Amino acid sequence: MNNQELAEKLLLVRTSQEQWEKLLIQDKLQKVRKFRHLLVEHRQRIAKALFLDSGKPYEEALGAEILPLAEACKFLEKNAAHLLRPRKIRSSDNPWWMFLQKSKVHRKARGIVGIIGTWNYPLFLNGVQIIQALVAGNGVVWKPSENALETNKILAELILATFPQNIFTELSSSRESGPVLIDSNIDFVVMTGSVETGKAIAKKCAERLIPSTLELSGIDSLLLLEDGDVDLAVSAAWFAANINAGQTCMASRRFLIPETMLEKVTTKLLELAKNFKPRKILMESQADCALPLIDAALIEGAELKWPLTKSDIWKDGHFDACILIKVREEMGICNEAIFAPVLSVLTYKTIEDAISISNACPFGLCASIFTANQELGEKVALELKVGSVSINDAIVPHAHPATPFGGVGLSGWGATQGEEGLLEMTRPLSISIVSGKFRPHYELATPKAAESIPIVEGLLLALHAPTWIGRITGWFKLLLSGFQKKQD
Repeated sequence: MNNQELAEKLLLVRTSQEQWEKLLIQDKLQKVRKFRHLLVEHRQRIAKALFLDSGKPYEEALGAEILPLAEACKFLEKNAAHLLRPRKIRSSDNPWWMFLQKSKVHRKARGIVGIIGTWNYPLFLNGVQIIQALVAGNGVVWKPSENALETNKILAELILATFPQNIFTELSSSRESGPVLIDSNIDFVVMTGSVETGKAIAKKCAERLIPSTLELSGIDSLLLLEDGDVDLAVSAAWFAANINAGQTCMASRRFLIPETMLEKVTTKLLELAKNFKPRKILMESQADCALPLIDAALIEGAELKWPLTKSDIWKDGHFDACILIKVREEMGICNEAIFAPVLSVLTYKTIEDAISISNACPFGLCASIFTANQELGEKVALELKVGSVSINDAIVPHAHPATPFGGVGLSGWGATQGEEGLLEMTRPLSISIVSGKFRPHYELATPKAAESIPIVEGLLLALHAPTWIGRITGWFKLLLSGFQKKQD
């Protein structure tokens, strides 16, 4: 689809969106419910498509894609009407001189939302963003990934079978469609992908002053504290590094452990590694990124614990689980995006050191903390420069449909999922209604403007002076000004 064809299509989307936004939220949510039910009915087709696209097994397709998307839909069905309804400003929050004013804040749709989709979780991540945009009253133009063709077809089919004609448009999955979409007459951009692509899109959006949400890469840390459950933390680190063949943005790449636990943790990791069956990763370019970082880390003093020989890491499109120890925070492998099953083990002396090591990374998507002390866990979590933290678990808590998902630093900005993700698809519109005819501020645009100085100054002192003497002085100024006004 070229620029002219897309422009013509967008005219149809724009017209449909204006009508769609006016539809009652309950009617929109009925369609979400229908879509959710279609996910269940077509679960086997969806799972087969996911397997064809990325080799994802049936259980992973159900648990990591279909189920969380269904839960996200149900969250909207239960909460969207409340979250999107107009919010009244309490009269008690009105400034004193605005006592005649009533205000409301409405949530208006952005208009047309352009979504540039991802391939690693093509149903869940794309589905959540599309459904949230539609529920908020937007039209959607979706540029899917070229690496998930079968899943893209089914997702688009289910959307089109559920929602009105022309409110949703799917572009070609080719790389050329992305720039065409960004240059088109859209109002908001949601993109999931690499840092490099995110920077290019941010630059384009800045030129046109289009707001955006960017969900980019992560090199997440998993912190095992002194009192944490070692077995549980090791299992979590292994799971988080290897789920979806390591092709997960919030995978745990950096395993931070106390110095005294290195031998015990390494032994347990190797027990898991010996029974691991390498999976094919979707794009060889991801291996091309990871292997040089592994080589550089080994040259700089890291030690490869698994696989036993470096040549076994990458064979015939399969990437074996890679365990590195004696890794330091300044190494490239701790600071550059990896999309393969690589786990770097770093040691620390104190909790303060662990926080510092975790925060040294320019990426800030998610983190995990393992501790028996929940209060301590929350205290440490608040010090981490990331978008979300799970305590005593990894990855799965971040898929909770009521929680926002987004990062900081090189991991992007904005949020998808949950209340914040839904509201991100809208813009606030405040409406104020003023009663009566008392408008003293109008005099500021007349020759009598200087006469208002005692009133405004008196009001400022009466309401905000730091001492009671100053406040009393202000009230006297107001009374005197009012008396003089009456005399005139």
